[in-house]
Amino acid sequence: MAGVGEAKANTSPAAGRDARWILREGLSRVTNDKGLKGCGRSAIAGGVGVVLNGNVAHMTGLVTCGKIHLCPVCSAKIRAARSEEIDTITGAWQEAGHGLAMMTLTLRHYRRMPLGTTRKRERSGLVAVQHDAWITAFGSRAGKMWQRLQNDHGVIGYVRVWECTQGGNGWHPHFHVLLFLDRPWTRDRADAFEAAARDRWLRSVQKAGGYRPNDRGVKVDVPRPEDARQFSRYLFKNQDGKARFERWTPGAELARADLKTGQQDGSRMPFEVAQGAAAGLADDVPLWHEYEYAAHGIRAMYWSNGLRALLADLVDLDDRSDEEIAAEDVGGEGLALIPAETWYRAVIRHRGRSLDLLKAAEAGGARAVRGLVESWGLVWGRDVLDAPLPPA
Repeated sequence: MAGVGEAKANTSPAAGRDARWILREGLSRVTNDKGLKGCGRSAIAGGVGVVLNGNVAHMTGLVTCGKIHLCPVCSAKIRAARSEEIDTITGAWQEAGHGLAMMTLTLRHYRRMPLGTTRKRERSGLVAVQHDAWITAFGSRAGKMWQRLQNDHGVIGYVRVWECTQGGNGWHPHFHVLLFLDRPWTRDRADAFEAAARDRWLRSVQKAGGYRPNDRGVKVDVPRPEDARQFSRYLFKNQDGKARFERWTPGAELARADLKTGQQDGSRMPFEVAQGAAAGLADDVPLWHEYEYAAHGIRAMYWSNGLRALLADLVDLDDRSDEEIAAEDVGGEGLALIPAETWYRAVIRHRGRSLDLLKAAEAGGARAVRGLVESWGLVWGRDVLDAPLPPA
């Protein structure tokens, strides 16, 4: 079964958009998350607008959930913005003579182990072990030894990103940590840091109640000096199915989990599990529900204290929240206004109709939208209205 990320990578942007809308609609029928259930379906006020911006259509007046882990539509918007920001930042950082490295932190896990949750009074499973181990090894309870390790190796700060796959050995939550360095590392320097970080991670995972990770539990990658301009290709090639992409950037590695597919060992990204759940597959529905519950409250991207303030001297930062990015109105020409009563009665109750409106708008503008809604038995001017004129 092809994943949403695979379809997006190998086909046009419009086809990727269509796949995400279809998946979101399918998930609305199986999700336990109220925000996801109403995303792109619930009208905010009196009506829903069909808008064309260039050759791309979208809708206004609909609720957006802004859930980066759960919603294929909101996730794509948010991750695209975060990825663009990371790429801008890393480029400016390297041009200023600084270095970058990527640390990956994994757990030892088995199929029977639950993904768990980090919710208060319910903290359990792999994600609880993962986050508790982070706090002890590199976070708020890491102590002076961690501060000394950073100072000794010139680590100025980091961006930590949470990612999760599912496969034959069960759930596999892991962290990608982009390290911002005062100066580029040699491989020997990276190895020394990796060894020290591994010792901290292994002890902290065990202290948090997890199995002792193997030697691959901590991995640090750096670009060779001659590959500085091709940092992304050096660092991320052949990982997690990304070899399909002509260019895989640090921002994409950190932020674009929606574009990834699982590895050749059969592991799957969450939206691949979501496809099975939306299709009603008996094994995937409970897996998706488990993932929904576990992902609640987990930060997709965490910045170390003071790093963004430092980077603000190099580039303009994107300070929008995930919810603001997902809800952003990109503007355009209004083609139609669908009153809320019509929306609920004649559009959202029928599978695929909301996406059909976008396709019609892109194919033939207002005339095509009118032809489509009239084919549904609706009356233009009563059930569906002309878009209001923009203010003078």
